[in-house]
Amino acid sequence: MKIPAHLKSKRFWGETLEAYLFLLPTLAVLGVFTFYPFVNAFVYSLYDIRTRTVPGPVIYTRAGDVDAWTSLLARGRIPEELAAFLEHYGATKENLWIRLRQSARWVIKDEGSQGEFIVVREGEELRVHQAKTQWALTPVGWENFRQAFRDPDFTKALVNTVKYVGITVPATLGLALLIATLLNQAVFGRAAFRLLNFLPYITPVVAITMVWQWIYDRDYGLLNYLLSSVARLFGRQFSLFNWLNDASLALPALIIMNVWRFVGYQALILLAGMQGIDREYYEAARVDGASGFQVWRRITLPLLTPQIFFVFIVSMIGSFKIFEEVLILFMGPGPQKSALTIVYYVFTKAFDSGHYGLASAASVVLFAIIFALSLFQLTVVQRRVHYER
Repeated sequence: MKIPAHLKSKRFWGETLEAYLFLLPTLAVLGVFTFYPFVNAFVYSLYDIRTRTVPGPVIYTRAGDVDAWTSLLARGRIPEELAAFLEHYGATKENLWIRLRQSARWVIKDEGSQGEFIVVREGEELRVHQAKTQWALTPVGWENFRQAFRDPDFTKALVNTVKYVGITVPATLGLALLIATLLNQAVFGRAAFRLLNFLPYITPVVAITMVWQWIYDRDYGLLNYLLSSVARLFGRQFSLFNWLNDASLALPALIIMNVWRFVGYQALILLAGMQGIDREYYEAARVDGASGFQVWRRITLPLLTPQIFFVFIVSMIGSFKIFEEVLILFMGPGPQKSALTIVYYVFTKAFDSGHYGLASAASVVLFAIIFALSLFQLTVVQRRVHYER
């Protein structure tokens, strides 16, 4: 077998090595923050993962008056001397309580710091340990995936997420395309409009969501006030919408807020694409007598497909990962779990229920959905993308 000539060249290998050295920081970041977490999530999805509190280092030992302390602990009371000592470890007397009582073992929890201490009796001696968490992993194969698909909450989260993505992505893209087209015209104050459109995207999501909580308020919200004012203009009766507490309105409220939040960002990307189109195409179309709409449909739209494709993929992936808005806007998954999404489901299963294996399985399912859709777009949809040459 003959080795190609370029593979024998020292210059080729030098340039290749130099290219990989430039890529190394990016590959390192992707490896640490993307590939490693995904591999771990997939591995954890094959286990039933539980946590338990076990004794850690000994911080206090008592050899005298053990029976008196044991009697107090058995009745759910913490000895004064012990409570005072635990204050040196960040605990507060008022926040201490006995979470678990056994014959010779008591778990004391401090609600303020969330720290725990374990008191163990060994003969005529009491030892106080700082508690530590121990992980117990039991292999269960694909059981977590089967359990997820049998869970009605997961099904509801999946349906809600698909509805949210199916409405938000095309709605935001359509409005962004319209706004970008308008901003591309030579209108007065175009720079100010660009800034105003981009502000929602750079504003912290917590601040935006809290403002929309007020907008959606049933009695004092801006949205109900505007709708009722319009209704009065036409002499109609208007019943106030309970946006945040009505199961049928929770998802639409979430969609409206995020369309408003991201439409400016997408419009600026599309606007940059429009301004990069060669003017010669437009001049040739005008010479041929094409109307404004024909120019937009036959020239602008086809040559804008690279930016549309990029915005569509980024928007779709981001929409599948919606979480903070649900948590802040509804302080939970919404009325009757009407705003429950897959990421919120993963969060509650992991950190509220302690089912880390089930949460990992749900996150792997989410990854598979996003990966399959992205792969479809990159292999099928991208064929309809026109790159200007």
